[in-house]
Amino acid sequence: MPEKKPVSPWLRGTLYVVAILFLPTFIIQLVRPDALDPKAHRPTPQPFRFSFLLQTGTFYERFHWHDFAIAEFQKAEQFAEQMPDADAQYASWQRARYLLAQSYLSAGRPSDAEQAYARIVKAGMDTGDAFRERNQFEQAAPRYQDAERYAQKLTTTKFASLQSARQCLAICLTALNRNTELEQVDLDMIAALQETPEPDILTIGNTWQSVAFARSHLQNWAGAEQALLQAIDAYDSIMQHFSGQYDPEGRAPQAKTLKNITTWWLAVAYLNEGKMEQASSTAEAAYQIFSQPPITQEIVLQLIGVGLKAATAEKDPVQIDLWQQRWNGLAPNGVAGAGESSGLRGIQMPH
Repeated sequence: MPEKKPVSPWLRGTLYVVAILFLPTFIIQLVRPDALDPKAHRPTPQPFRFSFLLQTGTFYERFHWHDFAIAEFQKAEQFAEQMPDADAQYASWQRARYLLAQSYLSAGRPSDAEQAYARIVKAGMDTGDAFRERNQFEQAAPRYQDAERYAQKLTTTKFASLQSARQCLAICLTALNRNTELEQVDLDMIAALQETPEPDILTIGNTWQSVAFARSHLQNWAGAEQALLQAIDAYDSIMQHFSGQYDPEGRAPQAKTLKNITTWWLAVAYLNEGKMEQASSTAEAAYQIFSQPPITQEIVLQLIGVGLKAATAEKDPVQIDLWQQRWNGLAPNGVAGAGESSGLRGIQMPH
């Protein structure tokens, strides 16, 4: 048998010092955290075991013993499945995976770190989807935020993962009426799209619509106007690009329809912003579109209301009479005038 090499006195001394300085506190923190912090609760066996694995891995990582740390964090990730409830399981899984990814990076194993981060993103998306399917948007939003945060650490799937997380998060924020956060998420999506080699202009236009929606609910009508104009520019560029060209996906007709809707919303924004001349002319342009068969009565009535209010504010008798005649021709007999019951108080853009 080969002769065993003696342990280095320096290494032995280091281990002794580490054991004397750290081991007592380490054991107490694991077994009786309440002895150091009266507010802490004694852990139950499963969380105790999980915490022990994380603490051990962190201990190894502190001395750059990456392989040992990785082994402990891998055990912790597997052990998280035994957590008593879904929330504890999710939090434990994500914590173990984050520490595992960090150890992989420290060990010079970026591809393994990428896979660990990808598991974090997938867990956030999967649990977020489960909550969202039950209309539990308050619970779903933080899971999508986790997915968005850790997707930024990915490389090969970074863009797709980020956009997917943001789109789902935006749905939740819309449902929760958290419009300040929604606006920022939409702006982040637009910035990411614009940085791609071949930006999806149709999606950019639609996302500007969503920005306008959020801003309208925040009563930021000037900001809503700017967002709607950005959307119209996007739709115009699509129609110009496909003019006379092969368009198998029908993107130009889609852009035209979306531009029409955006023009309607823009008239509403101008009215709420107090820009009566622009409100009147934009309402007229939108009315010429939506008054054609098949007529969408709700939209047409709102446009008549915008036009009538703008004409009244400008004291233009000709325009007042025109919009009133349009109202009388569309509304049933006995309905109040457009300025009274056309739903113009507190106009909000549909999403």
